[in-house]
Amino acid sequence: MSGRSGKNLKKEFEEFFMISSLPAMRIGLFLTLAMFSCFALFNIFFFPGSPEQLYYNRFWIISPIMILSVIVTYIKPLHKWLHVIYIILNLLICLAVCYVGLFSNFSEKGSEYYFAWVMLVVIGFFVFYKMPFSSVVVIGLIQIAAFSVANILNLNFQQRPFFYFNNLFFVIAIYSIGFMMAYMFRSLNWKNFLHQKALSKNNLQLLGEINERKQAVEAFQRSEIQYHNTLDSIPDWIYVVDRQFRIVIINSAMKESHISHDMAVEVVGKLITEVYPFMTEVTIGELQHVFDHGAMLVTEQKMPLMNREIHAEIRRVPIYKDHEVIQVMTILRDRSKEKEVEELKQKNAEQKEIMLREIHHRVKNNLAIVISLLNLQLRNNTDPELRRIIRDIELRIRSMALIHEHLYRSENLAHIPLAAYLHSLATIITGTFSGHRVNLVTMLDPTDVSIETALPLGLIANELLTNAFKYAFPNNREGEIQVNLRKDEEDTFALMIGDNGIGLPASFSLDSEKSLGMFIVRLLVEQLDGKIEISRLNGTTFTVRFRNLISKNKISL
Repeated sequence: MSGRSGKNLKKEFEEFFMISSLPAMRIGLFLTLAMFSCFALFNIFFFPGSPEQLYYNRFWIISPIMILSVIVTYIKPLHKWLHVIYIILNLLICLAVCYVGLFSNFSEKGSEYYFAWVMLVVIGFFVFYKMPFSSVVVIGLIQIAAFSVANILNLNFQQRPFFYFNNLFFVIAIYSIGFMMAYMFRSLNWKNFLHQKALSKNNLQLLGEINERKQAVEAFQRSEIQYHNTLDSIPDWIYVVDRQFRIVIINSAMKESHISHDMAVEVVGKLITEVYPFMTEVTIGELQHVFDHGAMLVTEQKMPLMNREIHAEIRRVPIYKDHEVIQVMTILRDRSKEKEVEELKQKNAEQKEIMLREIHHRVKNNLAIVISLLNLQLRNNTDPELRRIIRDIELRIRSMALIHEHLYRSENLAHIPLAAYLHSLATIITGTFSGHRVNLVTMLDPTDVSIETALPLGLIANELLTNAFKYAFPNNREGEIQVNLRKDEEDTFALMIGDNGIGLPASFSLDSEKSLGMFIVRLLVEQLDGKIEISRLNGTTFTVRFRNLISKNKISL
């Protein structure tokens, strides 16, 4: 215990000691005053004018002091100054002892009353006044000093020293007895005070623990009520079992199901196989699996219900306590309507895919009819320029028809395999110019693109390949045309079509509108939001850089 806390504890003890002693002090002073008054009245009536009565009457000087001592015990605002007040009152008693002693003479009859009165004052002071021990000792010594000074001043010490020392010895003896009594009382009260402090501290701790336990119980009850209310608000069927497969909880939806099927509602505490005798070994095994492994288990099952079959989703959720699975919650959800919606969506998706395939097939067939009509026109016309124009148009239409053929045959209608499409297109164009001695080389990285990307790229490739076959190798020269497709960066691709022919004329420009084919290429590159680069090294190479466009026009059924 630190010095400061020790001082605070002693100060608290002094206040406790003084305040707790007030009732006993009040009663003692009342009894003393009553006995003193009765004895005085007795002497007045039966021994009037006696020397003893004269000595006794002098003792009334301390009566007001005793009355004041009693009065202050009833005035609570003065209790914080009781120590100072009682020191002042007892110093006045010391003055009264000295004052009465000045008129006492050992040679006179009745002087022994003074000696007895002083001893009563000393012993009464130690018994009644519960002041700090140092103050009690000092004031007791002042009382003895007042007795000695009075006997010296009234010459009792010079006239009869034996009686003086004899009386002083008894006064000191009474002082010693009172000192021992006060010390014993204080020691007992100090122990009681410490015990009371410990009991008070333990009581506060106990009250705190009781309050915490009470709050914990109330919180647990609120949590349990909220837990049950939450489970009852869920429309799914829910029940909880312990490790002995006894039902712990069922929610309101489960109870309503029991009522509708004429089953028992009060099932808490019963074995699950007793409540649901139709439960299979598979279900028991699933519950045991969750208890053993502590992981949630999700299954689907078809169950009979009221002359119909439902599709149920079953979740078995472990409930832990102290890192151990103590219970398993089973949640059964009727997903029959959701399953019907999913099946309807799947059916609609299949119908939609069939319809889209039919649309692409019909578009391809219609374009094939257009190509056949152009071929008929080509046979009946001998104008070389018109024949060239018709052939260019036919190749452009074939590039578009080829896309619809790939979509019709593709497993995924949203994407076109660009490498396969470009290879097929290059093969068709090469076949168209079969009389040329030109070798076609393709290096195509496989990638899927949307129709919004594939259609412009097909037309661009058609124009560039057609021009290469037409103009890069005049006079039936031998040569090579390369078609490369690669992925440069994330979502960025490069299509390169080059030849080792005679190259472009010096006056060639993409911005020129004289060539319809190049004009179409420039517009299609802009449509792709891409860039086109031209290299004239060892022939001509066109590089188109583009990103895969996201399909925006989707057919919804």
